[in-house]
This record gives sequence, C-alpha cells and structure tokens, in this order.
Amino acid sequence: MTSLDDVVDELYGGTLDDFVARRDAAVRAAKAAKDREVAGRIASLRKPTVAAWAVNVLVRDDPSLADALRDLGEGMRDAERTLDGPALRELGKQRRALVSGLVARARRLAADGGQKLSTAAAQEVEHTLTAALADPGVADAVAAGTLTHGTEHVGFGAAPAVPDDREAVLPESGGNAARSTGREERASGRGGAGGAAARPRARDGGPERAHRTARTSDGASDGASAAQTREHERREKERERLRRRHEQAVAAREAAEADLERARTRHEDTAAAEQQAVAALEDAETTSAQAYAAEEELVRALADVRRRLADARAALPRVDETLVAARARAREHEKAVRAAARELDRATKAADRARDQERRASDELP
Repeated sequence: MTSLDDVVDELYGGTLDDFVARRDAAVRAAKAAKDREVAGRIASLRKPTVAAWAVNVLVRDDPSLADALRDLGEGMRDAERTLDGPALRELGKQRRALVSGLVARARRLAADGGQKLSTAAAQEVEHTLTAALADPGVADAVAAGTLTHGTEHVGFGAAPAVPDDREAVLPESGGNAARSTGREERASGRGGAGGAAARPRARDGGPERAHRTARTSDGASDGASAAQTREHERREKERERLRRRHEQAVAAREAAEADLERARTRHEDTAAAEQQAVAALEDAETTSAQAYAAEEELVRALADVRRRLADARAALPRVDETLVAARARAREHEKAVRAAARELDRATKAADRARDQERRASDELP
C-alpha cells in the first residue's frame, strides 16, 4: 500500500487535467487495501487552481527555490525593521527580478505540461510568490509544493520591531506600573533607611521642614519620571507614524510594481497578439494578391474568348453563304449524276441489244 505522503506527492507533482482521475484511483486503491481513513483523507485533497499548480511545478522543478524565497524575504524583513532604505531598494530590485523570472519560468513549465497560463493566472502566481517573500508561513506552504489556491499579501512584512536601545519603552499600562513601582520604592525608602536619615534632619529643622524637603524631592522625581514617560510616548508615536508611513509607501510601491508587472504581461500578450495579427494579415494579403492575379488571368482569358466569339459570329454570314452555295452546287451535281446515270442505262441497254443482234447474225451465217 502506497503511503499517504507518496500519494500527495504524486497528485500535486503530476499534471493538472487528470488530477481528479488520479485522486479517485488512489481512493479506490486505499479502499481496496481496507484503509478507509487514508481513503477519506485522499478524497478530501483539493484540486489546485492553475496558478497554484504552476507554483507547485515551479518549486518541484527547483528545490532550492524555497530557500531562495526564505532568504530574500528574511533579508527584506530585516531591512524593513531597521528602516534601511538602501538595503530595501536593493532587495526590492532583487525581489522584482526574482519574481519576474519565476513567473516566466512558471509559464514555460506550464506550457511543457500542456497547460497555458492566462494573464490572470500569471498574476496569481506573481502574488503568491510575493506573499511567500513577505510571510514565512506562506513560504513554507509554497515550499511544500501542495498549494491548492494562490494567495496575496498587501504591503510587505509585519510591523518593524523596536530596536534594542528602545526596548525599555513600555506600553501605556506598563509605563504606569513602572511609575507606580518607582513611587512605591521611594515611599519604601522614606520608611526604611531613607526615613532613618530623614528623622535627624527633622530634629535639626523641625518636622515641617523635613516634610517639605521630602515632598519637594518626591515631586521633582515624579516630574522627571512623567517627563521621561511623555518623551518616550512622543518618540513611540513618532516611530509609529513613521512606520505607518513607511508601510504605506512600501504598499504603494508593491502595488505600483504589481501594476507594472501586469502592464508588462499585458504588453507581452498584446505584442504576441499583434505578431499573430501581422502574420494573419500577411497571409490574407498573399491570398488576396493570388486571388487578384487569378481574376486578371480569367479576365484576360474571357476577353480572348469574347474576341474569338465575335470573330466567329462575324464569320457566320459568310459561312452561311458558302453553305448555301455548296448545297446548290451539290444539288446540281446530283441532277447531273442522275442524268448521267439515265444516259448510262440507255447506253447499256443499246449495247446489249447490239450484242444480241450480232450474236443472231453470227448464228445465221452458213
């Protein structure tokens, strides 16, 4: 009995058109082996879309592709977290070149597998590869080579992490807790060793002076802590504003690049269609020229026939006159022949009579 992993690998690594037939055959084989659980899991495997199938073929054709997507995606996320503009621009160029090259390769591999990638399917392949660069989870799904549908990622990466020198900035609730903890420590200090030191000052300057001194010190400390907190909050808000603006800029750039890639694909498709139209036009022009040449030849032949017909019609009266004359001469000759025949008959009879007379005369001789 073939394992489930082998069945999955065979299904998603094969051709797309007969996916359902191969899946059904695997289900029947599992049922024949009395393994209904595996049969049920195989039956639940979904047929991939054309774009998902193309991505599966792509990563199966080049196993190193998954690592390349992970490495480039991690590099872009690092550059984004640190707001490294030059690195982002360079990695963005690498991303565009990689995705564009992979989409072209997916088109070729799909054609080799008897499947044509439409413009929409090619865009879905592009979006899926872009999402794999942005999201490690999508990259793992792509690397498995068992996608059933494409995916899309808007923008790039998650929110940038706070650098090491800012990790002490806490959220609002944490900051309040930190401030209250500081006040508790100061209060504890006044009740502990600090309080023991304050009591002699109270004896020197009196309880009221010691109280004012402690209150002033505590107020100054609270004021400094509040100022630091406000400064941290201001910086955090500024960082958040810059991060959002950067994310919007990255999203706009990604959208512009996607539009550019789609425009390039449309241009390529249009150029191919134009070439086909030009070839069809050339064929049509050749056929038209041949038809016109044949028409001219027929027109010339028709003109020649018409001339010959006109000559024949012009000759008809003369031919008719000649025919009439010939018929008249033939009748005259026929009369002459009949007359000669009658004359010949008379001469023959006369000759016969003469011969009879000669014979009788000869018989009468002594």
